[in-house]
Amino acid sequence: MATATAMRAATAAFFSPSVSSSPNPRHHQHPLFSARRGRTHPRRRLRALPATELTLEELNPSVDLLRKTAEAVGDFRKTPIYIVGTDCNAKRNIAKLLANSIIYRYLCSEDLLEDVLGGKEALATFRETDEKGYLEVETEGLKQLTSMGSLVLCCGDGAVMNSTNLGLLRHGVSIWIDVPLELAVNDMLKSMGANAISDPDSFSKAMGKLRQRYDNLKERYANSDVTVSVQNVASQLGYGSIDSLSLEDMVIEIVRQIEKLVKAKAMMEAAGKPE
Repeated sequence: MATATAMRAATAAFFSPSVSSSPNPRHHQHPLFSARRGRTHPRRRLRALPATELTLEELNPSVDLLRKTAEAVGDFRKTPIYIVGTDCNAKRNIAKLLANSIIYRYLCSEDLLEDVLGGKEALATFRETDEKGYLEVETEGLKQLTSMGSLVLCCGDGAVMNSTNLGLLRHGVSIWIDVPLELAVNDMLKSMGANAISDPDSFSKAMGKLRQRYDNLKERYANSDVTVSVQNVASQLGYGSIDSLSLEDMVIEIVRQIEKLVKAKAMMEAAGKPE
């Protein structure tokens, strides 16, 4: 219990707004415009969903994407954006490109917890052995971050696992990025090494575990203000498979959905005002 309490306190410190000064390279690029202040990486075509997690510096939005997002971003400037859904490289890459495209800071709650606890395995153990503590950590983090505008926060599942955390997401715009579970399973197996990737039993076991977790949480994910499905976007664009989908396609759809949401809220507020 003492260890869990210490972890919660340490994690609360990581979630504070001063996190941008952290020397850890995973958090070094959070300040506004950091992805454009000196492009050390060449501009790449962001076709298809990359199989690895890219850095903020690598995810440079195209001029066309910047133009399209600039046309809509004024309607929700400074509103924090919370990304929920099954954790995978695709979800994180989409969130990072979204942040760079609308000139927001980017943070990932799971990265922060891994840094505090000592890696992915330590975080998984903490989550499985002390779910109450894990949810309290998420609550503390969300409480501190809800006061920060111009932020894209890639959330862990703890953000949707109780009513308190779901309520805190209402301080901004919550977005469920619904990805095919195969993407998440492949990411999981890659992190476990070559033997896991080549073992068909490993895939089926991982898929079964992830499917169960997804089924348990999908109704909570669906409480989000906006749902953007990878498969649905690919279908709407006339692609034969998600392999033809780009990260920019996803970001454009997310911004379009947020713009619709903000306009609908504005209309409702206007309708409720006395003449």
